[in-house]
Amino acid sequence: RLGQELIKRRLATVTQVRKGIQAREDLRRSGTNATLGNLLVSRGVLTLQELMVALATIGELHMSCPACRVTTKVDKYDPDERMSCEHCSGELVYVSSPLGEKPAPSPRRRMGTDDSPTLEGRVIGGCRIVKRIAAGGMGTVYEAEQINLGRTVALKVLAADLSRDETFVKRFLLEARAAAELNHRNIIHINDAGEDSGIFYYTMEYVPGENLAQRLKRERTLSVDDALRIGEQVAEALLHAHERKIIHRDIKPENIMIKPDGTVKLADLGLAKKTVLDDTAASSITQAGSVLGTPHYMAPEQARDFRFADHRSDLYSLGVTLYRALAGQVPFDGGSPIEVMMKAVEGEKTSLRELREDIPQEVEALVDRLMAVDPDRRFRDARVFLNAVASLRRHHVVQ
Repeated sequence: RLGQELIKRRLATVTQVRKGIQAREDLRRSGTNATLGNLLVSRGVLTLQELMVALATIGELHMSCPACRVTTKVDKYDPDERMSCEHCSGELVYVSSPLGEKPAPSPRRRMGTDDSPTLEGRVIGGCRIVKRIAAGGMGTVYEAEQINLGRTVALKVLAADLSRDETFVKRFLLEARAAAELNHRNIIHINDAGEDSGIFYYTMEYVPGENLAQRLKRERTLSVDDALRIGEQVAEALLHAHERKIIHRDIKPENIMIKPDGTVKLADLGLAKKTVLDDTAASSITQAGSVLGTPHYMAPEQARDFRFADHRSDLYSLGVTLYRALAGQVPFDGGSPIEVMMKAVEGEKTSLRELREDIPQEVEALVDRLMAVDPDRRFRDARVFLNAVASLRRHHVVQ
Protein backbone atom coordinates (compact mmCIF):
# COMPACT_ATOMS: atom_id res chain seq x y z
CA ARG A 1 0.00 0.00 0.00
CA LEU A 2 2.83 2.43 0.78
CA GLY A 3 4.42 1.91 -2.63
CA GLN A 4 1.11 2.60 -4.36
CA GLU A 5 0.57 5.76 -2.31
CA LEU A 6 4.06 7.07 -3.08
CA ILE A 7 3.57 6.45 -6.80
CA LYS A 8 0.14 8.11 -6.70
CA ARG A 9 1.63 11.16 -4.99
CA ARG A 10 4.53 11.16 -7.50
CA LEU A 11 7.00 10.92 -4.65
CA ALA A 12 8.59 7.82 -6.17
CA THR A 13 8.60 6.06 -9.52
CA VAL A 14 7.56 2.47 -10.10
CA THR A 15 11.20 1.56 -10.67
CA GLN A 16 12.31 3.21 -7.42
CA VAL A 17 9.62 1.38 -5.46
CA ARG A 18 10.54 -1.97 -7.06
CA LYS A 19 14.22 -1.46 -6.28
CA GLY A 20 13.32 -0.52 -2.71
CA ILE A 21 11.24 -3.67 -2.28
CA GLN A 22 14.08 -5.79 -3.67
CA ALA A 23 16.59 -4.15 -1.31
CA ARG A 24 14.25 -4.76 1.62
CA GLU A 25 13.97 -8.46 0.76
CA ASP A 26 17.74 -8.76 0.34
CA LEU A 27 18.26 -7.24 3.79
CA ARG A 28 15.68 -9.54 5.35
CA ARG A 29 17.48 -12.58 3.95
CA SER A 30 20.66 -11.33 5.63
CA GLY A 31 18.82 -10.99 8.94
CA THR A 32 18.36 -7.21 8.87
CA ASN A 33 14.96 -5.60 9.31
CA ALA A 34 14.14 -2.53 7.21
CA THR A 35 11.00 -0.90 5.86
CA LEU A 36 10.37 0.22 2.30
CA GLY A 37 9.77 3.78 3.46
CA ASN A 38 13.02 4.09 5.40
CA LEU A 39 14.99 2.55 2.55
CA LEU A 40 13.60 5.12 0.12
CA VAL A 41 14.37 7.93 2.57
CA SER A 42 17.94 6.68 3.02
CA ARG A 43 18.39 6.69 -0.76
CA GLY A 44 17.18 10.25 -1.08
CA VAL A 45 14.04 9.33 -3.03
CA LEU A 46 11.83 11.22 -0.56
CA THR A 47 12.13 13.09 2.71
CA LEU A 48 11.17 11.70 6.11
CA GLN A 49 8.32 14.23 6.29
CA GLU A 50 6.98 13.08 2.91
CA LEU A 51 7.10 9.48 4.11
CA MET A 52 5.21 10.34 7.29
CA VAL A 53 2.46 12.14 5.35
CA ALA A 54 2.07 9.11 3.05
CA LEU A 55 2.01 6.68 5.99
CA ALA A 56 -0.67 8.76 7.72
CA THR A 57 -2.79 8.71 4.56
CA ILE A 58 -2.83 4.90 4.44
CA GLY A 59 -3.30 4.59 8.21
CA GLU A 60 0.15 3.21 8.97
CA LEU A 61 1.81 6.13 10.78
CA HIS A 62 2.53 5.40 14.44
CA MET A 63 4.06 7.95 16.78
CA SER A 64 5.32 7.48 20.31
CA CYS A 65 5.50 9.60 23.45
CA PRO A 66 9.01 9.32 25.00
CA ALA A 67 7.67 10.40 28.40
CA CYS A 68 4.84 7.92 28.96
CA ARG A 69 5.78 5.36 26.26
CA VAL A 70 2.29 5.36 24.69
CA THR A 71 2.16 4.66 20.94
CA THR A 72 -0.54 6.40 18.93
CA LYS A 73 -1.85 5.81 15.41
CA VAL A 74 -1.95 9.13 13.53
CA ASP A 75 -4.38 9.59 10.64
CA LYS A 76 -3.21 13.04 9.58
CA TYR A 77 0.28 14.50 9.76
CA ASP A 78 1.41 18.09 9.25
CA PRO A 79 5.21 18.63 9.52
CA ASP A 80 4.63 22.18 10.78
CA GLU A 81 2.36 21.18 13.65
CA ARG A 82 3.41 19.81 17.04
CA MET A 83 1.81 16.44 17.76
CA SER A 84 0.93 16.09 21.45
CA CYS A 85 0.31 12.97 23.53
CA GLU A 86 -3.30 12.78 24.66
CA HIS A 87 -2.21 11.20 27.95
CA CYS A 88 0.55 13.53 29.18
CA SER A 89 0.76 16.31 26.53
CA GLY A 90 4.34 15.34 25.72
CA GLU A 91 5.58 15.68 22.16
CA LEU A 92 5.01 12.66 19.91
CA VAL A 93 7.90 11.39 17.80
CA TYR A 94 8.00 9.07 14.80
CA VAL A 95 8.24 5.33 15.45
CA SER A 96 10.31 3.65 12.73
CA SER A 97 11.58 0.14 12.04
CA PRO A 98 14.26 -1.50 14.26
CA LEU A 99 16.90 -0.42 11.77
CA GLY A 100 15.19 2.86 10.99
CA GLU A 101 15.35 6.45 12.05
CA LYS A 102 16.14 6.96 15.70
CA PRO A 103 13.05 8.59 17.22
CA ALA A 104 13.85 12.11 18.37
CA PRO A 105 11.82 15.11 19.38
CA SER A 106 11.77 18.15 17.13
CA PRO A 107 14.46 20.83 17.62
CA ARG A 108 11.99 22.85 19.67
CA ARG A 109 12.25 20.36 22.54
CA ARG A 110 14.89 17.83 23.48
CA MET A 111 13.62 15.12 25.74
CA GLY A 112 14.92 15.39 29.26
CA THR A 113 17.35 18.27 28.72
CA ASP A 114 16.10 21.69 27.66
CA ASP A 115 12.91 21.46 29.69
CA SER A 116 14.66 20.40 32.89
CA PRO A 117 14.94 23.19 35.49
CA THR A 118 18.35 24.67 36.20
CA LEU A 119 19.93 23.22 39.34
CA GLU A 120 22.98 25.45 39.82
CA GLY A 121 23.40 26.32 43.49
CA ARG A 122 21.12 23.54 44.76
CA VAL A 123 22.29 20.82 47.13
CA ILE A 124 21.45 17.29 45.97
CA GLY A 125 22.68 14.19 47.73
CA GLY A 126 25.07 16.24 49.86
CA CYS A 127 26.58 17.93 46.81
CA ARG A 128 26.29 21.62 45.90
CA ILE A 129 25.89 21.97 42.13
CA VAL A 130 28.34 24.41 40.55
CA LYS A 131 27.67 24.29 36.80
CA ARG A 132 26.39 22.11 33.99
CA ILE A 133 29.00 20.07 32.12
CA ALA A 134 26.97 18.13 29.57
CA ALA A 135 23.46 16.95 28.73
CA GLY A 136 22.28 13.73 27.11
CA GLY A 137 19.10 11.89 26.29
CA MET A 138 18.58 10.59 29.83
CA GLY A 139 19.93 13.38 31.97
CA THR A 140 22.38 16.16 32.73
CA VAL A 141 25.88 16.02 34.21
CA TYR A 142 26.98 18.80 36.57
CA GLU A 143 30.20 19.77 38.28
CA ALA A 144 29.47 19.75 41.99
CA GLU A 145 31.15 20.06 45.39
CA GLN A 146 30.74 17.15 47.79
CA ILE A 147 30.20 19.21 50.93
CA ASN A 148 31.30 16.77 53.66
CA LEU A 149 34.60 15.95 51.93
CA GLY A 150 35.19 19.30 50.23
CA ARG A 151 36.01 17.68 46.90
CA THR A 152 34.85 18.20 43.34
CA VAL A 153 32.65 15.48 41.86
CA ALA A 154 30.50 15.02 38.78
CA LEU A 155 26.79 14.59 39.50
CA LYS A 156 24.41 13.07 36.95
CA VAL A 157 20.72 13.91 37.33
CA LEU A 158 17.94 12.03 35.60
CA ALA A 159 15.89 14.31 33.36
CA ALA A 160 12.89 15.78 35.17
CA ASP A 161 10.30 14.48 32.72
CA LEU A 162 11.81 10.98 32.77
CA SER A 163 11.98 10.75 36.56
CA ARG A 164 8.20 10.39 36.59
CA ASP A 165 8.45 7.16 34.60
CA GLU A 166 9.24 4.06 36.64
CA THR A 167 10.93 2.29 33.71
CA PHE A 168 13.28 5.19 33.04
CA VAL A 169 14.14 5.38 36.73
CA LYS A 170 14.99 1.66 36.76
CA ARG A 171 17.22 2.08 33.74
CA PHE A 172 18.98 5.10 35.24
CA LEU A 173 19.69 3.21 38.46
CA LEU A 174 20.77 0.15 36.45
CA GLU A 175 23.40 2.36 34.83
CA ALA A 176 24.65 3.45 38.24
CA ARG A 177 24.76 -0.09 39.63
CA ALA A 178 26.59 -1.43 36.59
CA ALA A 179 29.21 1.31 36.71
CA ALA A 180 29.61 1.05 40.50
CA GLU A 181 30.77 -2.56 40.13
CA LEU A 182 33.77 -1.41 38.13
CA ASN A 183 36.96 -0.21 39.82
CA HIS A 184 39.67 0.52 37.27
CA ARG A 185 42.03 3.41 36.57
CA ASN A 186 40.58 3.77 33.06
CA ILE A 187 36.91 3.86 34.10
CA ILE A 188 35.14 6.80 35.73
CA HIS A 189 34.24 5.58 39.22
CA ILE A 190 30.70 5.87 40.63
CA ASN A 191 30.62 7.08 44.25
CA ASP A 192 26.97 7.21 45.26
CA ALA A 193 23.44 6.96 43.84
CA GLY A 194 20.01 7.77 45.16
CA GLU A 195 17.01 10.10 45.26
CA ASP A 196 16.72 13.54 46.83
CA SER A 197 13.41 15.44 46.88
CA GLY A 198 12.17 13.57 43.83
CA ILE A 199 15.44 14.01 41.91
CA PHE A 200 17.27 10.81 40.96
CA TYR A 201 21.04 11.17 40.77
CA TYR A 202 24.42 9.57 41.12
CA THR A 203 27.81 11.08 41.87
CA MET A 204 31.00 10.04 40.17
CA GLU A 205 34.66 10.88 39.89
CA TYR A 206 35.26 14.30 38.34
CA VAL A 207 37.65 14.10 35.38
CA PRO A 208 39.36 17.33 34.29
CA GLY A 209 40.37 17.58 30.64
CA GLU A 210 38.46 16.92 27.44
CA ASN A 211 36.87 14.03 25.61
CA LEU A 212 38.28 12.50 22.46
CA ALA A 213 35.57 14.08 20.31
CA GLN A 214 36.65 17.54 21.47
CA ARG A 215 40.28 16.75 20.73
CA LEU A 216 39.46 15.41 17.27
CA LYS A 217 37.38 18.50 16.53
CA ARG A 218 40.48 20.57 17.29
CA GLU A 219 43.16 18.36 15.71
CA ARG A 220 41.05 16.34 13.19
CA THR A 221 43.43 13.34 13.31
CA LEU A 222 45.90 11.80 15.74
CA SER A 223 49.29 10.26 15.20
CA VAL A 224 49.31 6.48 15.01
CA ASP A 225 51.09 6.28 18.36
CA ASP A 226 48.64 8.62 20.13
CA ALA A 227 45.62 6.81 18.69
CA LEU A 228 46.90 3.40 19.78
CA ARG A 229 47.79 4.61 23.28
CA ILE A 230 44.24 5.85 23.70
CA GLY A 231 42.91 2.62 22.18
CA GLU A 232 44.99 0.51 24.56
CA GLN A 233 43.60 2.29 27.61
CA VAL A 234 40.03 1.93 26.37
CA ALA A 235 40.72 -1.77 25.78
CA GLU A 236 42.09 -2.12 29.33
CA ALA A 237 38.84 -0.60 30.63
CA LEU A 238 36.76 -2.90 28.44
CA LEU A 239 38.73 -5.96 29.54
CA HIS A 240 37.93 -5.11 33.17
CA ALA A 241 34.23 -4.60 32.37
CA HIS A 242 33.92 -7.65 30.13
CA GLU A 243 35.52 -9.92 32.74
CA ARG A 244 32.68 -8.83 35.02
CA LYS A 245 30.17 -9.57 32.26
CA ILE A 246 29.34 -5.92 31.64
CA ILE A 247 29.09 -4.65 28.05
CA HIS A 248 29.34 -0.91 27.46
CA ARG A 249 27.47 -0.78 24.09
CA ASP A 250 28.19 2.90 23.37
CA ILE A 251 31.93 3.25 22.81
CA LYS A 252 32.56 6.49 20.89
CA PRO A 253 34.86 9.54 21.13
CA GLU A 254 32.37 11.47 23.29
CA ASN A 255 32.58 8.76 25.96
CA ILE A 256 36.38 8.70 26.11
CA MET A 257 37.73 11.30 28.53
CA ILE A 258 41.39 12.31 28.36
CA LYS A 259 43.04 13.84 31.43
CA PRO A 260 45.83 16.44 31.04
CA ASP A 261 48.42 13.75 31.87
CA GLY A 262 47.13 11.53 29.04
CA THR A 263 45.21 9.07 31.21
CA VAL A 264 42.05 7.84 29.50
CA LYS A 265 38.79 7.38 31.41
CA LEU A 266 35.83 5.53 29.89
CA ALA A 267 32.55 7.30 30.62
CA ASP A 268 28.79 6.91 30.34
CA LEU A 269 27.66 3.38 30.96
CA GLY A 270 24.15 4.51 29.99
CA LEU A 271 23.75 1.54 27.67
CA ALA A 272 25.64 -0.93 29.82
CA LYS A 273 24.21 -4.42 29.91
CA LYS A 274 25.08 -6.98 32.52
CA THR A 275 24.94 -10.22 30.57
CA VAL A 276 23.85 -12.29 33.55
CA LEU A 277 20.69 -10.19 34.00
CA ASP A 278 17.39 -11.77 33.14
CA ASP A 279 17.09 -11.27 29.37
CA THR A 280 13.43 -10.27 29.47
CA ALA A 281 13.93 -7.64 32.17
CA ALA A 282 17.05 -6.20 30.59
CA SER A 283 15.43 -6.11 27.18
CA SER A 284 12.31 -4.32 28.38
CA ILE A 285 14.37 -1.67 30.14
CA THR A 286 16.59 -1.06 27.13
CA GLN A 287 13.62 -0.91 24.78
CA ALA A 288 11.96 1.59 27.05
CA GLY A 289 15.06 3.76 26.89
CA SER A 290 14.86 3.82 23.09
CA VAL A 291 18.62 4.18 22.96
CA LEU A 292 20.54 1.38 21.33
CA GLY A 293 23.89 3.01 20.68
CA THR A 294 25.27 5.58 18.26
CA PRO A 295 24.72 4.63 14.58
CA HIS A 296 28.18 5.63 13.30
CA TYR A 297 29.91 3.50 15.94
CA MET A 298 27.41 0.65 16.28
CA ALA A 299 28.34 -2.93 15.40
CA PRO A 300 26.23 -4.54 12.63
CA GLU A 301 24.79 -7.19 14.94
CA GLN A 302 23.79 -4.48 17.42
CA ALA A 303 22.09 -2.55 14.61
CA ARG A 304 20.07 -5.64 13.64
CA ASP A 305 18.97 -6.36 17.21
CA PHE A 306 20.49 -4.83 20.37
CA ARG A 307 20.07 -8.17 22.16
CA PHE A 308 22.80 -9.64 19.94
CA ALA A 309 25.42 -7.22 21.30
CA ASP A 310 28.23 -8.83 23.25
CA HIS A 311 31.80 -7.90 24.24
CA ARG A 312 32.89 -8.12 20.59
CA SER A 313 30.41 -5.36 19.75
CA ASP A 314 32.40 -3.06 22.04
CA LEU A 315 35.58 -4.04 20.18
CA TYR A 316 33.92 -3.14 16.88
CA SER A 317 33.02 0.30 18.25
CA LEU A 318 36.59 0.73 19.45
CA GLY A 319 37.73 -0.05 15.91
CA VAL A 320 35.45 2.63 14.47
CA THR A 321 36.78 5.08 17.05
CA LEU A 322 40.37 4.33 16.03
CA TYR A 323 39.43 4.65 12.35
CA ARG A 324 37.91 8.08 13.06
CA ALA A 325 40.99 9.18 15.01
CA LEU A 326 43.38 8.08 12.27
CA ALA A 327 41.38 8.95 9.15
CA GLY A 328 39.67 12.14 10.26
CA GLN A 329 36.29 10.74 9.24
CA VAL A 330 33.97 7.91 10.21
CA PRO A 331 34.09 4.79 8.01
CA PHE A 332 30.38 4.84 7.21
CA ASP A 333 28.26 7.94 6.80
CA GLY A 334 24.88 8.80 5.34
CA GLY A 335 21.85 11.03 5.47
CA SER A 336 20.04 8.93 8.06
CA PRO A 337 20.78 6.31 10.75
CA ILE A 338 19.41 3.51 8.57
CA GLU A 339 21.73 4.44 5.70
CA VAL A 340 24.73 4.45 8.04
CA MET A 341 23.77 1.07 9.51
CA MET A 342 23.16 -0.48 6.09
CA LYS A 343 26.66 0.55 5.00
CA ALA A 344 28.10 -0.92 8.19
CA VAL A 345 26.29 -4.21 7.55
CA GLU A 346 27.75 -4.29 4.03
CA GLY A 347 31.21 -3.46 5.45
CA GLU A 348 32.51 -1.60 2.39
CA LYS A 349 34.67 1.30 3.58
CA THR A 350 37.61 3.33 2.32
CA SER A 351 40.85 1.76 3.51
CA LEU A 352 42.87 3.71 6.05
CA ARG A 353 45.96 3.73 3.86
CA GLU A 354 44.02 5.33 1.02
CA LEU A 355 43.30 8.21 3.36
CA ARG A 356 46.70 8.32 5.09
CA GLU A 357 49.78 6.80 3.51
CA ASP A 358 51.80 7.04 6.73
CA ILE A 359 49.65 4.41 8.47
CA PRO A 360 51.51 1.07 8.60
CA GLN A 361 49.80 -1.90 6.95
CA GLU A 362 49.88 -3.74 10.27
CA VAL A 363 47.91 -0.95 11.97
CA GLU A 364 45.36 -0.92 9.15
CA ALA A 365 44.98 -4.69 9.55
CA LEU A 366 44.53 -4.23 13.30
CA VAL A 367 41.66 -1.76 12.83
CA ASP A 368 40.11 -3.87 10.06
CA ARG A 369 40.05 -6.89 12.35
CA LEU A 370 38.35 -4.91 15.10
CA MET A 371 35.74 -3.82 12.54
CA ALA A 372 35.05 -7.18 10.92
CA VAL A 373 31.34 -7.50 10.05
CA ASP A 374 31.33 -11.07 11.38
CA PRO A 375 31.97 -10.96 15.16
CA ASP A 376 33.82 -14.30 14.93
CA ARG A 377 36.46 -12.65 12.73
CA ARG A 378 37.26 -9.95 15.29
CA PHE A 379 39.71 -10.27 18.16
CA ARG A 380 38.41 -12.86 20.59
CA ASP A 381 38.54 -10.37 23.44
CA ALA A 382 40.22 -7.14 24.54
CA ARG A 383 43.26 -8.99 25.88
CA VAL A 384 44.03 -10.47 22.46
CA PHE A 385 43.80 -6.97 20.96
CA LEU A 386 46.18 -5.62 23.62
CA ASN A 387 48.63 -8.44 22.88
CA ALA A 388 48.48 -7.57 19.18
CA VAL A 389 49.33 -3.92 19.88
CA ALA A 390 52.17 -4.98 22.19
CA SER A 391 53.53 -7.17 19.38
CA LEU A 392 53.56 -4.18 17.02
CA ARG A 393 55.59 -2.26 19.58
CA ARG A 394 58.06 -5.11 20.08
CA HIS A 395 58.62 -5.24 16.33
CA HIS A 396 58.97 -1.44 16.18
CA VAL A 397 56.01 -1.05 13.83
CA VAL A 398 54.82 1.67 16.22
CA GLN A 399 56.59 3.53 19.02
